[in-house]
Amino acid sequence: MAKAKKMKQAIFKPKAKRATLIYIFLLPMFVSTILELFNSNYLPFLTKLVGFALLVGSAKLIDRGLNNEFIYNSANLAIAPKIKYKLIGSISLVIALIFISILTTNINPINSIFSSIIGGVGAFLYYGKDPTIDKLPKDKGVNYQKILDSLSKAKDKLNYIDKEQEKIEDIELKSAIKSTTAKAHEILKTIEDDPKDITIVRKFMVVYLDGVKDVIAQYNSIDKELLDSEYRLRLINLLKDATTRFDSELERLKSNEIFDLDVQIDALKEQLKN
Repeated sequence: MAKAKKMKQAIFKPKAKRATLIYIFLLPMFVSTILELFNSNYLPFLTKLVGFALLVGSAKLIDRGLNNEFIYNSANLAIAPKIKYKLIGSISLVIALIFISILTTNINPINSIFSSIIGGVGAFLYYGKDPTIDKLPKDKGVNYQKILDSLSKAKDKLNYIDKEQEKIEDIELKSAIKSTTAKAHEILKTIEDDPKDITIVRKFMVVYLDGVKDVIAQYNSIDKELLDSEYRLRLINLLKDATTRFDSELERLKSNEIFDLDVQIDALKEQLKN
């Protein structure tokens, strides 16, 4: 039952919303633009093509704002996005609608401007404003900016490892990498929930992730026909050992015990190098 629940959660993993209504509006605009080309109305075609591009740009900006908002809402610690993409996208939408209505229709310019502003304001109200408040506790003596920077760097490295492992055809090795990175992702999530032990954890994550990233990149650069079977087996065992250690330390972290990793760091570093 627990396994089925985990599979269900993986399948229905939440995603960021998209500017669907604007994309729906793009369809008739696209058809209209293509018809102008088929009818050899080149100037109207170019005008509508520019308007279409402006609409696509507006939708993409709002999409980016929605994605930033999704990441912000999903994290317990977060800095509000510096660039307000949803606001910029809504303003861009107003400009696009004014351009299209004035240059491609016979609507009165004043009515065009008014209806375009209404459309842009409606989009902004529908998709909501961009986050503006940092989600950082005000605990004294804790530098949450450094914590966020460390978590961001660790996530970037994990994303790189996830992409690199997709290039690996060895099923057993690929499975070992996935098991290890799954624990790493879980540790990062746990740190976000309760970041008190970030100093030691950051040191461990940097050593571990840098080492695994380098090993996998090196593995992918080797001609597999010349690959030493002993090296492959050693790499798999190393990943399994790292997964076991991560699992153990994750339990300590969840039980609010201090990470006892200083002794392990140097040994792990040497394992990953050799």
